[in-house]
Amino acid sequence: MDNQTVKKAKELVRGHPGLNFPLDIERLVTEAGCELIEWPFLSPVKEVKQGRWIAVAAGLDHKEQRYLAAHALGHHLLHCGNQLWFRDWQETSVARQEREADEFAAHVLMPEIELEKLDDLKTWEIAEYFGVPEELVSLRLNKFATDRERERWQSHD
Repeated sequence: MDNQTVKKAKELVRGHPGLNFPLDIERLVTEAGCELIEWPFLSPVKEVKQGRWIAVAAGLDHKEQRYLAAHALGHHLLHCGNQLWFRDWQETSVARQEREADEFAAHVLMPEIELEKLDDLKTWEIAEYFGVPEELVSLRLNKFATDRERERWQSHD
């Protein structure tokens, strides 16, 4: 069974039939009621989500900016409400939310139905097709793969 993060990503993609790839993440951000902007952040800050604003660092590779925009959109759609500081709880909560935002981004930018069409491509080719960093492809194929995908891939081997 897919987790809530994957379900939310699939729901977003299903709500936009006829998507082309690489996905127009700015359109999805706008349709979710947010505005995507580039901002001259200082390192190590690369992305910030505040209210309806999603800001990604200027000067980053386009693929990384797309991933960060989808990551921030994941926070917007998955993690509503105030973020409170509860010491020991905070570390666990923040790590969980960051993982969920990464998983959401991976599934939005590389939906299962489109990924199925690319069975025999190498990681870098998949990254080029979807316009994402290779590291995100690796996460999507390994850590963030659905049970259905794992079963299908195992039957191919």
